Amino acid sequence: EVPVQGSSTVTGYEARTVAAALPTLPQADVISMFSSAYNDVTVDTWRTDWSVCGPVEDYVVAGETTKMYSALTYVGIDFKLHPIDASQMTHLHLDVYAPAGTNFKVKLGSEGVSAFVETADLLVDATTTPAFNAGQWSSLDIPLADFQLPPADWDWSVLSLMVLSGNTKLVLVDNIYFH
Repeated sequence: EVPVQGSSTVTGYEARTVAAALPTLPQADVISMFSSAYNDVTVDTWRTDWSVCGPVEDYVVAGETTKMYSALTYVGIDFKLHPIDASQMTHLHLDVYAPAGTNFKVKLGSEGVSAFVETADLLVDATTTPAFNAGQWSSLDIPLADFQLPPADWDWSVLSLMVLSGNTKLVLVDNIYFH
């Protein structure tokens, strides 16, 4: 008989076979960060050095490429060298799939008027509009007015950071755009 020295738990998930629905808004009304339906702007990195998660991977679901984050606590998506002018936009859209978890959070960062500033985390779950539900694609079309802005220095014309988090340890993200 061999003595047990420790134990580990391995969680596996069934591979996703259905892709997120392709967006249908006209290209002229969209600033796309990641979507096969649009021309994307440049993103400096999909995982900053200070992120707490596994590596980001391009993961194909039913012919559509998604961004997959594993062991996710939070991830910074940096576009500081190529800031987005969302001053004429009204919504942020993300399609999110997580096999488990009860909430998903999004935070935005702006170079601001005189300093870098961030919104508070915007939490979505089964009770919010839009709703996040594990085990299916959640089409999050978030009004920019829903983000709690810092008291000063916010500037929608120089967005440079997005932070994704929540209690979703594995998440696929597709169709990330402002409209």
